[in-house]
Amino acid sequence: MARAIRMRKPLPVVDIPAPDPLAPLYERAAMQIPRIAEQVLEAFFARSAAYRQLPHQLVDREITEAVTRNLQVFLRSLREQRPPAPEELAAQIATAVRRAQQGIPLDVVLSTYHVAAHVGWTAMAGVAEKDDIDDLLATVPALLQYLSFAVPAVAASYLTEQQALHAERREAGRALVAALLTGREAEPLAERIGLDLASHHVVLAVRVEPPPLNEGADGHDARLAAHVLVRRLRAELPKHALSALDHDGGTVLLPTSAETVDAELADAADLVRRLHTAAGLGLVGGIAAAESRDDIPTAARQAADIAELAQRLGRPSGAYVLDDVLLEYQLCRPGPGRKRLARVMDRLAEHPDLLHTLREFINSDHNRHRTAEKLHLHRNTLNYRLRRVTELTGYNPADPGDIRLLAASLIVHDLRP
Repeated sequence: MARAIRMRKPLPVVDIPAPDPLAPLYERAAMQIPRIAEQVLEAFFARSAAYRQLPHQLVDREITEAVTRNLQVFLRSLREQRPPAPEELAAQIATAVRRAQQGIPLDVVLSTYHVAAHVGWTAMAGVAEKDDIDDLLATVPALLQYLSFAVPAVAASYLTEQQALHAERREAGRALVAALLTGREAEPLAERIGLDLASHHVVLAVRVEPPPLNEGADGHDARLAAHVLVRRLRAELPKHALSALDHDGGTVLLPTSAETVDAELADAADLVRRLHTAAGLGLVGGIAAAESRDDIPTAARQAADIAELAQRLGRPSGAYVLDDVLLEYQLCRPGPGRKRLARVMDRLAEHPDLLHTLREFINSDHNRHRTAEKLHLHRNTLNYRLRRVTELTGYNPADPGDIRLLAASLIVHDLRP
């Protein structure tokens, strides 16, 4: 048998009266504003370590005035049965901007409005008499309305200032990175962003493959994709990193010390893996260490060369140090040896089939059977091409000494600008 459903009786409607502008309760509350402001400040400091760390003179003057003004604006809007006007909130907005500049978190700033509302209403209830109940009840919707206007206005101004501060700090950070990379004086820029420069740095040079554009994409789409990519890359950087990153890569400086440089090198390799994942594109990172600030430009050039080599050699995405490309790095250095090596491959420049055959022969560990299979050639055709390489270059791919020289010459050829 189905159980009968009992219907709940509707709750009685609470009739909240409109505020009486001349209510004695509001007069008594206005007289108590200095004392209520002190109670609000005590509640602030009890709940927030960030406010306890502010200078005493700032608390005694600016914050006390801000709380007092906030209470006065609320009482005025309560009596006049209206939300606070924008000009009445201007001072609160200016105070929120200064809290952003002082590094007080937004959640702490906004919580103070609710703390003030709770303490202020409790204080008003404490001075209410029996005949003031209706007037006290009328403050509840008025208080909620006030918060619904004040809190979003304060939050918007805080976030706008915070974005401006972040942009300023980012530009100052980029200028600091540029100064360190070029050996210019960096201390004034570091002081500007409140940074103590480290003695040692790990330098990470990042190179990102350009993203593929969808058919029909225009310049706006490309700029948007680049902006999103840069934001994803920056989100992966540790807080202590100094960076100058764009959509195609850039440089990251990781401050460290003589004792922790090895750990920072390992962390840099892990950072490259995270950047690759965030980018969703081909990404290589060249890593070098600078044992002093004066060494940063040299380490940066080395890291950039390593990243460029890894990318041009078609190495897979990941982190590379000098040992990973040591031979190629040395072969790229200018000098008579490099010029003579380049001339060897110049003799094959007009024979792309011979260049391709030699490259596959080297990549197949000089195994003719494997090379013929990769190139889909008859063994006799492969042998003929290798003989032609000997005739044109004067070096025999079958000779162990000659093949090392041919491999080095091919690297120089591939890395030629």
